[in-house]
Amino acid sequence: MSKDLSKLRQYYHSIVGQQNIFNESTQHNIDHYPVNILKREIDSLLSDFPNLVPPFNPQEFFSHSHSGRSSYYNCSGIRSYISSVLGRLKIVIGEPKATPITEQRVFSFINDPNLRGIIERDFAEVQRAYISECWKSVIILSGGTIEAILTDLLLQNSVQAFSSSAAPNQKDITRWNLSDLINICVDLDLISHGVEKLSHPIREYRNLVHPGRELREKLMFDAEEARIALEVLNIVCRDLSP
Repeated sequence: MSKDLSKLRQYYHSIVGQQNIFNESTQHNIDHYPVNILKREIDSLLSDFPNLVPPFNPQEFFSHSHSGRSSYYNCSGIRSYISSVLGRLKIVIGEPKATPITEQRVFSFINDPNLRGIIERDFAEVQRAYISECWKSVIILSGGTIEAILTDLLLQNSVQAFSSSAAPNQKDITRWNLSDLINICVDLDLISHGVEKLSHPIREYRNLVHPGRELREKLMFDAEEARIALEVLNIVCRDLSP
């Protein structure tokens, strides 16, 4: 999961919490304290993600002042504003066509510099493919990138890799398939067990390269499989990043 997406989810849940305060108010108007907190949060959101949501101008919802000290604002108007903000955020964080937000990543944990360059290139490309809804490309690129990362990882830990109960008879690590690589890395606690549980949609990614095999084996995939494939890639990167 990208840092930007995680931050957007934090904003979303924060604003949901503030929405509850306005929804729970039994008065037509509300004082300036929760309004100021909401404004600070929206200003922070717009600072991190310009133009993502409409700016919040409390004066648009101003009702009246009391004793020249406390200001009061129209609750129903602010509720409508918050609903529009949450609607936009929900699209970004909840629908495949809007996520993930692209990010650059330096794969410093990759030992081979040439392989590192290839992985960095493919990581950028898989994000663009996801945004373009090219689901097959996402699965193939994610699977290939994960395979490259885990192969490099096990080459750096070859003694442990060969001692794993999940290791195949093949003595050339570069010839192990993705399922073997995942099972061994999980067995050695090099990556999260969640990778093994989520990895089913990408274990046969190589077969998608060949239309004949895709046809014969009736391989099915859509946005959900692509989302999971990219999520597994992000988990692997998170687990191995220093």
